[in-house]
Amino acid sequence: MNRFYVDAECDGLYGAFLSVAAMITDVSGRELDRFYVSVRANESDIQTDWVREHVLPYLANADEIVNTEDELLDSFWEFWMKHREDAVCIAYVQYPVEARLFSQCVMKAAEERTFLGPYPLYDLSTLLVARGLDPDPDMAALSGMELTEHDAMNDVRMTAKVWEKLIK
Repeated sequence: MNRFYVDAECDGLYGAFLSVAAMITDVSGRELDRFYVSVRANESDIQTDWVREHVLPYLANADEIVNTEDELLDSFWEFWMKHREDAVCIAYVQYPVEARLFSQCVMKAAEERTFLGPYPLYDLSTLLVARGLDPDPDMAALSGMELTEHDAMNDVRMTAKVWEKLIK
């Protein structure tokens, strides 16, 4: 079964979604498809100082920039639906951000989407604990990738690399 790795960045843990990245790989780790979309945002749009410093600089790296959070959620849901049948879904520390991402997508059309979210939503941090490792490591060091955290696509790539190392 393919793997659907996902990472989202938002304005604080429970704030508006700013970017979402997802990458589909086969069991060998070969990338099959990707999604990387962010919302057009200015510094004055961001409510959280930490997000202004650690997330805002990377929003422009997205493959596509949309105008609203609704557009971002709709676009992500379409990508999820395209892959949900043949992939397990994996996130790093999936609560609250990625769990809320799927929840918000489902609630936009709850009658038709109630049973379409990921089940289960696998969590890399739990796998780290099960292996006796720190659940909140330096992901760049652990993955062996020199990538900056909080760029959603970089986070997805590091999650995929660490997941694959741990399950082999």
